Amino acid sequence: MIEGIDYCFIYPKEDAQGVNIKLLEGPYKDTTFKYGKVKFEEKNEQMYLLFGYDVLESTVSKPKKMEKDNDFKNYIGDLLVELMSANMESDIIDETGTSDTEEPRL
Repeated sequence: MIEGIDYCFIYPKEDAQGVNIKLLEGPYKDTTFKYGKVKFEEKNEQMYLLFGYDVLESTVSKPKKMEKDNDFKNYIGDLLVELMSANMESDIIDETGTSDTEEPRL
């Protein structure tokens, strides 16, 4: 999924640290939600991504019904994995904006 095409971030005025996500394309178009707590849990040598979320608005179904929809949960779970992966890749870049991890030779 691509930011600005498939989804966008919404920064609510009433919550300076909160970020909502609006889906712009796909089966849940015009649905706005926010993630809650995110954690990893290992069971039977498998790693699972667990997360909470709240559906704020939806034209597809009532928000409370969407929160129980496993297809929707999988859809936004895939988005969360993409967002986390992109964030981890960007952490490799140092303060100078390069991926060179060697100490500068002055």
